[in-house]
Amino acid sequence: MKHLFLLILLFSAVTSCNSQEKPATTNNAPSKSDVVIENILNRRSVRKYQPQQVGKDSIDIIMNCAVNAPSALNKQPWEIRVIQSKEILQKIEGLEANFHGAPTLIIIGKDKENSYASFDCGLLTQTILLTAESMDLGTCSLGSVAAILNQEKSKEVFDLLGLPENYDVVLAIALGYKAERPEAKKRDLGKVRYID
Repeated sequence: MKHLFLLILLFSAVTSCNSQEKPATTNNAPSKSDVVIENILNRRSVRKYQPQQVGKDSIDIIMNCAVNAPSALNKQPWEIRVIQSKEILQKIEGLEANFHGAPTLIIIGKDKENSYASFDCGLLTQTILLTAESMDLGTCSLGSVAAILNQEKSKEVFDLLGLPENYDVVLAIALGYKAERPEAKKRDLGKVRYID
């Protein structure tokens, strides 16, 4: 009888604890996936920048994330140059390369001997774009700047980049504080098809 009484007492204690109201959580923070999805859907190409320079701490975070992008066989067939020198930026502008007045220009070089380099540099680029967006910094990918820097007429400026001999410029990225917040352009989900 004594054991039965203890069993009933224990059962009552457990059920009363479970039936008590749980305290309301004050943590209304978005989930990790919500943050990532919002970051991807909010990123836009920015073509107007504020004049102030992006600080080294912010650049260091972006670059640390960038080099953690995946690459085939972890070859990392890229070289990255972060240009904040007004003198070099003016030389690049003098080649009629338009980077929309951004105070920072990131140049991405690729190993021409690596057949996956363009793909890997694309992954690196997306990592830079999304990391910058997460810090509310504007970016714009610039294929035209890369094309200009690879021309013979640009050799003097190209040499300033100090890229290895077997590298060329695959892409440039304008980076700075946003002076505009463009609306999203229409995207075509019809290009996605599910094959069962």
